[in-house]
Amino acid sequence: MKIAEALLELQENIEKAERAKKIILDGSYLYLLRKMKKEFEDTKEKYNSKVKLITSIKNEYATISKELKDLTTKIEKDENDLYNNSGSDIKAINALQNNIKNNKNKLKALEDKGIDLLEMEEKYKLEIELEKAELINLKNNFYSYKETTAKKIEDGKIELENINEKIEMLKNSIPANYLELFEGKLKEKKQAVAKISGGSCSGCKMKVSAMTMDKIAKKEEIVTCDNCGRILVKDDAIKLKEAK
Repeated sequence: MKIAEALLELQENIEKAERAKKIILDGSYLYLLRKMKKEFEDTKEKYNSKVKLITSIKNEYATISKELKDLTTKIEKDENDLYNNSGSDIKAINALQNNIKNNKNKLKALEDKGIDLLEMEEKYKLEIELEKAELINLKNNFYSYKETTAKKIEDGKIELENINEKIEMLKNSIPANYLELFEGKLKEKKQAVAKISGGSCSGCKMKVSAMTMDKIAKKEEIVTCDNCGRILVKDDAIKLKEAK
C-alpha cells in the first residue's frame, strides 16, 4: 500500500472512530427515555384517576339505590294508607296524596341521576380500557427503545475497539516523518488527506497545477495540494480506469 493511500485509510478510520464515540457519548437517548417515562406516568395518573372516579360512582349509585328502595317503600305504604286506611278524612287524604306526589318526584329524580351515573361509569370504563392499552404500548416502547439503545451503544464500543486497533496498525505501518506530517495537517485542517479527481482537490475544490499532476503521475510517495496543502490521493474511480 502506498503511503498516501495508507494515510487516507488512517484518516477514514479516525473519522469512523469519532462517529463511534458520538454514538457512545450521545446523551439524547436519556432525554427520550425520560420523556417516554413521563408520558407513561401521566397516562397512568389519568388511568388511576378514572379508576377512582368509577369507585366513587359505584358508591354514589349504591347510596341512590338504597334511597330508591326507601322511597319506594314509603310510597307503597302511603298508597296503602290512602286506599285502605284514610277513610273519608280529607285532611289525611290530601297529606297522603302530597307525600306520594313528592316522593314520586324524588324517585324520578333519583332514577334519572342513577341512569346518568351508569352512563358515566360506562364512559369511564371505555376510557380506562383505552388508557390501559396505551399504558401497555408505552411500556413496551420504553423497554424496546432502551434495549435497542443499549445494543447500539454496545455495538459502538465494539466497533470503536476494532477501529482503534486498525488505527494503531496503520500508524505502525507508516514512517514516522510522514505520520508527523499527517498529524500536523489533520490538526490544522481537520482533514489531512484529500482525493484528486478531474484535476481538482476534494478538500479545497480548487484545480491543482500541472506540476502537481505530474508528480502524481510519477507516483511520488507524498504529493500535496498547491492551494490547501493537503496530501493528495487519486480517486478510486481514476485508478480503476487506469488499471483497465
